[in-house]
Amino acid sequence: MVTWDDLDSESESDKDDGAKIVVGLVATATSETEPELDSEEENDVYSKILREELIESFKELLMHFELRTNELKDLKEKYVDLMKQ
Repeated sequence: MVTWDDLDSESESDKDDGAKIVVGLVATATSETEPELDSEEENDVYSKILREELIESFKELLMHFELRTNELKDLKEKYVDLMKQ
């Protein structure tokens, strides 16, 4: 489990590396072709959302997550500064 101290000690380059990994995973998912299946599952439809729309939605969610993470970090820093006073 990640603690506040772990988050504080995480450098900006580590955060950038994490973002690059996520972008790489999304890019890999879009470039891979799906294997042919010989089962009935091949014809099952789980969603009417296009693959591209799903990927764009996922990217947007990741962006919002990163923004909220940064906001929480800023709030924590303000709280720590306030408690020092």
